[in-house]
Amino acid sequence: MRAVGLLALAVLLAACAGPSAFQRGLGHLRAGQYAEARQAFDEAIFHAPASPAAYTNRGIARARLGDLDGAIEDYTRALALAPDDADTLLNRGNAQVGRRDYPAAIADYTRALRMNPGSARALFNRGTARVLAGDAEGARADWLQAIATEPDPREKAVMRQRAGLEPLAPTPVAAPAPPPAPPALVTPAPAPMPPAPPAVAAPPSPAPAGPPPAPALAAPAPPASASDSQALVTRALDKELRGDREGAIADLRAAVAGEKDPGRRQNFQNLLRLLEGQK
Repeated sequence: MRAVGLLALAVLLAACAGPSAFQRGLGHLRAGQYAEARQAFDEAIFHAPASPAAYTNRGIARARLGDLDGAIEDYTRALALAPDDADTLLNRGNAQVGRRDYPAAIADYTRALRMNPGSARALFNRGTARVLAGDAEGARADWLQAIATEPDPREKAVMRQRAGLEPLAPTPVAAPAPPPAPPALVTPAPAPMPPAPPAVAAPPSPAPAGPPPAPALAAPAPPASASDSQALVTRALDKELRGDREGAIADLRAAVAGEKDPGRRQNFQNLLRLLEGQK
């Protein structure tokens, strides 16, 4: 009878056991369910407030929801716990570009490169931040070094096109660029400071399966509010950083069309003109 009781208890415990809040958050990120991912990481942080991976992944969810200030706050908390995480620095740099704080973005990319000198993505993104800040010479130097460093021939070709070193393919539908890679997920290890895990777009870390790039001729519907416009701009900058300029321009056009505030609309138009001038 005692053995039967222990077996029943084991079955009951197994039935009650389920994925942790952190694992649920990763699943939601991979499925593109960013609001649900944020809620799951809220719970994960409540149970493990010293987990840099939980803060980093909640930052990714926040960035995808258009909350760049919240994303940067989470990335900063993660870096306070794990200062040498190059992926978190790369993600924070991308969010700083979205906020148009180009000096802060350049500083984050530079710090990430000190930790991982072979990161072609950090080099190319720093070049993008530099050209947006008006440093065309520095941008070109970063882009050329990124192209020389990138081992993937397809990524290398996309970088050359984005840097203006060769014309865009006349038939982009026949030779599409690889899908953009969302920010890298960070999975904690048993050690106090978990190492950065593998990504989908870059070998070091796995990434959530985000939505595919928008077709060049299919702009999203105009947003209904300022938060929708900012989310479109955030997505546009993310696409630009990952090589999908046509998708970035389409999102920016939709943001301009739907933005009601004159000051924000002018900022969006300035960025749109900058990207259209680099095509």
